[in-house]
Amino acid sequence: MKEKIFLHLPAYRDPELIPTIKDALTQAQYPNRLIFGICHQFNPDDKFDDLTEYAKNKQFKIDRIPYKEAKGLPYARQRINDMITDEDYVLQLDSHHRFAKNWDSTLVKYHQMVETKKCKPILTGYLPSYSPFNDPAGRTQEPWQQQLACFYPHGTIFIRPGLLQGWQNMKTPVHSRFISGHFAFARTQWAKEIKHDPNIYFSGEELNLTVRSFTHGYDLFHIPEVVIWHSTMREERSGMLLWDDQSKRGENWYLHQQKAWKRIRTLLRTEENSDVDLTGYDLGKARKLHDYELYAGVNFKRKAVQKYTIENGFPPNPPSKNEEEWNNSLFTSFYHCINFDKSVFKQNDYDFWVVALDDKDGAAVQREDLNENQIKEIMARPGTHVGMERFFLTEKKPVKWVIWAHSKSKEWAERIEGQIP
Repeated sequence: MKEKIFLHLPAYRDPELIPTIKDALTQAQYPNRLIFGICHQFNPDDKFDDLTEYAKNKQFKIDRIPYKEAKGLPYARQRINDMITDEDYVLQLDSHHRFAKNWDSTLVKYHQMVETKKCKPILTGYLPSYSPFNDPAGRTQEPWQQQLACFYPHGTIFIRPGLLQGWQNMKTPVHSRFISGHFAFARTQWAKEIKHDPNIYFSGEELNLTVRSFTHGYDLFHIPEVVIWHSTMREERSGMLLWDDQSKRGENWYLHQQKAWKRIRTLLRTEENSDVDLTGYDLGKARKLHDYELYAGVNFKRKAVQKYTIENGFPPNPPSKNEEEWNNSLFTSFYHCINFDKSVFKQNDYDFWVVALDDKDGAAVQREDLNENQIKEIMARPGTHVGMERFFLTEKKPVKWVIWAHSKSKEWAERIEGQIP
């Protein structure tokens, strides 16, 4: 392999940065073909991410930013993309990974399988996890894919990992609905053309990249093999994340999120915002946004999704005869986070709780009974505030939530409820 791979690593006070670099080099078939682009957002008091040994190494391009000047993940990613010169491929990662043997040549092999004059592939997906505290024993050995869980009220999509179904019998990559922020492998032209929007703080980054890349003519693929692992834990970075540090300084990091969501809604054409300028970060012209909706089985304005998508069928979704049939195939994606104070619940012998979301007539649109172990886990959480997410497809909109506790000694006990705005 003669091609050079540009490893895109944004690192914010990450104890896993150095182990990630060393493992990438050790496990590569052609380590001299690797170029590391690192946005090093550092606290000088930290000693675990010292890059001094790589400072004069020609394989490393390091952009150092004091951690108090950090502005979010896409901001760091864009600074890294600006480092790309003559490299052939870009591998967009985070800064907490482990690598399989010969991972570099394996990725190139899969990319070449699907690359044609008409297909500009991006190999992507949520990577299986590893534990920094139990490695390599704690590594997941099955490849994952990205799955749509629901729409959030602010307009983005809750994307979660799931098993890549049927991977054992796959020989070539299969289509994906979304781009993963922590794993995307493509020609470097992609990174030069699809600039990261530095005004996106964190949440919504993947959906932003997905629709822009797709409408610029790029095709998304999962690979049926475990090539790289990703740490989904945050214990090793507890209290050192960007929003942790900003909160400690009294900064309103959530305001950055809200501004980013507004930009994404503008991008998705679900809102018209004259004060949002997407120049350089807008949709492409190779495909329409609705082409992506048909491909993925979603409707952004309605926050609706096809059953085929929820059941994790591989895209493109089965075609409809016409627009009316397609619209009728969509279900509303509902999401609500139930917030309550657990000190309301006084008993110590609960055997189940009813958690229901009711319509205006008091009928349950969705109900789940929590068992004894689930209740104990909730009650054992630190603090008194609890947030409980609920999401599902529905034809009726719930207007209130209800939690009704049942105990072994009192039978029906406390009952609380709240309105859904």
